[in-house]
Amino acid sequence: MSSPQSPSLNKIERSEIDRPKTAYPKKENGWMPIRDVSERTGVNPVTLRAWERRYGLIKPQRTHKGHRLYAPQDIERIEQIQQWLARGVSVGQVDKLLAPLNQTSPSPLKVTSQPLQPESPLQAEPHWQPVLDEALNALKVGHLTRFDQSLNQVSAIYPAALLMRFFWQPLLHQLYLEPEGARRQLILLQLESYLRNRVGARLTHRNMQSKDQKRLLLSHLPSQQPKFDLWLAALTCTDLNIPITLLDDMPDWSLLHLIDQQQPLSGILLLGHDKIRALKPSEQQLLQALEPSCWLAGPIAQIQPEQFESNGWQISHDWVELLGDLRQ
Repeated sequence: MSSPQSPSLNKIERSEIDRPKTAYPKKENGWMPIRDVSERTGVNPVTLRAWERRYGLIKPQRTHKGHRLYAPQDIERIEQIQQWLARGVSVGQVDKLLAPLNQTSPSPLKVTSQPLQPESPLQAEPHWQPVLDEALNALKVGHLTRFDQSLNQVSAIYPAALLMRFFWQPLLHQLYLEPEGARRQLILLQLESYLRNRVGARLTHRNMQSKDQKRLLLSHLPSQQPKFDLWLAALTCTDLNIPITLLDDMPDWSLLHLIDQQQPLSGILLLGHDKIRALKPSEQQLLQALEPSCWLAGPIAQIQPEQFESNGWQISHDWVELLGDLRQ
């Protein structure tokens, strides 16, 4: 008994030929993968995905393998989102201020050059206070896991510069308002230890991705105070995709030359809190002979700028803004 006749090979081939092909976007046609978009805009991939999934602010296309690809108008939209967030609009309200996602030719910000009126609810700052309260309470009782959860909640939504403005600066301000004593000292030490560990985990991952790129040397002058600015600058660099080499203490100026010999540097950013002694002539020569661009930031940039300016260093009064410029 003969088996049932199977469809002929010609019919199968014909059906495959006649089937319409899906036109997937291609990188060579101007589309950008998420990593390139992150490097260009300074918004990390986790945040880009949150803006897409949780808030519907962007809608990238997908390749046949499911990878996200962003068109030029998507980049423009991401930049518009950043502008609104920087003006204090919460991420949950930004969609009301953007052109509809299905609009083929996205327009600039849908407002005039006039500032938003104070009575408008859209002018209100994001609802950071509950997150800050939760983070502060977690630190005060030594519950770093809960603090980590609070930080991750906002880190997934807001870019690094806005985290500094709305989360870290108010948080540190509140901590330093705590009465001096062993309790405050413990809170600050635990927070610095947490940040050091977070930076280490980030750098291990990021530096493996940028092995052949020049790096920004990030270091700090010796200090008895916690080096929160160093750790936060390092985290900001990882969010902005700036490759860095981290040296948490600068005991000798000759180390700058040795590091530059090990691996060519894109620049040097030195942070500091406390006034330092006058530089010796030999130390001044070391600073003057450095080839990479060099910046001094932190309180010392206001206390002793002349010591470094006279040796060819640039003074930065806002390292967050400086890192944003370096990324570009």
